Amino acid sequence: MIRSLATRAFLSLSLAAPAAHALTLVTEENAPFNYTEQGKVVGLSTEIVTELGRRSGIPLQIQSMPWEKGYIAVQRDKETCIYSTVRLDNREQLFSWIGPIATNQWVLIGKSEFAGINVVEDARKYRVGVVARDAKIEFLMSKGVTDLREVSEDGLNPPRLVLGRDDPNRIDLWATSAYGARRTAEQAKVKDIKVVLPLHAVPLYLACGRNTSPQTVKALSQALESATKDGTLKRITERYAF
Repeated sequence: MIRSLATRAFLSLSLAAPAAHALTLVTEENAPFNYTEQGKVVGLSTEIVTELGRRSGIPLQIQSMPWEKGYIAVQRDKETCIYSTVRLDNREQLFSWIGPIATNQWVLIGKSEFAGINVVEDARKYRVGVVARDAKIEFLMSKGVTDLREVSEDGLNPPRLVLGRDDPNRIDLWATSAYGARRTAEQAKVKDIKVVLPLHAVPLYLACGRNTSPQTVKALSQALESATKDGTLKRITERYAF
């Protein structure tokens, strides 16, 4: 009888708390949210999803790959999610959404003494450094900001803020991501700059394919709620903010 009761109790516990499925997370090279450093995927969003895995007890395998390849894999493979993803209408039914896990905050950055910008339209009279083909170009142009000085990569912009006023390559403002700006400026050895104006906030998500178990999605969602309530997400995010 004792053995029978023990067996029933064990079975009951097993049914109440099924073993967590191992989960594959795919991502791309997009610093500071997710990128590879010394062979390991790191970054703001990577820290957050790793924390969600820890809290939920779900083993994670994180892989970096080209975005298109990852986007196909998450819809095809079992127990697979992708991050950091923008939640769009045409994607809504393709995934189970967890988040936002982070926010890509676009900002205008200038020298420490820069003043005079209250709204984005005020930037119309200034030279603004941007990355060619970046989404920020379309956003700024929609606001009438057209004196945009394009470069091939964001790391070329900070040094142009500190050029002489008569230098044709000089810019007055730099349009970039708040969470990547500090790292980019430090790598360029540029100091004494500040956020002049927040531009636009883009929430980023962890998106799980439809072949991912509902139990996994629920556990990750509960872990996100817990990490938000106790301030862990805020502390991780603040380490990356400009």
